[in-house]
Amino acid sequence: MSDILTNYQKELNQHLVIDEFTLKDVQLQLPGRRHIWVGRLMRHKHELNQLKKEKTDTLIDLTKVIQEQSNVRLSTPAAEKVAANTDNIKDLNNKIQEQYILIEYLEKVEKIMTSIGFDIRNIIEIQKLETQ
Repeated sequence: MSDILTNYQKELNQHLVIDEFTLKDVQLQLPGRRHIWVGRLMRHKHELNQLKKEKTDTLIDLTKVIQEQSNVRLSTPAAEKVAANTDNIKDLNNKIQEQYILIEYLEKVEKIMTSIGFDIRNIIEIQKLETQ
């Protein structure tokens, strides 16, 4: 996950470089860049939903196995508690948490990409005032 986040940060830094000479290029590329970041956000949200479903399915399967293999009769909640402490479920919980972090980051990037349009407009207004 840290590799993905690091790569996203590097790419975002490149997308946010604005100077007087590249202002028009940045402005023209902005809708495409927004689309890229929103697409990534949606992909990670989809991945989060898949991981949640996988966790639910795995938890159900593990609960059944634990109840079947137990020497004593375990209630479903007790078997679920045992299943929740298995490595499979812990791994899925970690992956889910990583997706939440990436989603939070990408939601903030989306806000930045939205506000950069206003920043560009303000830069253009400043340039107009300077040339008068």
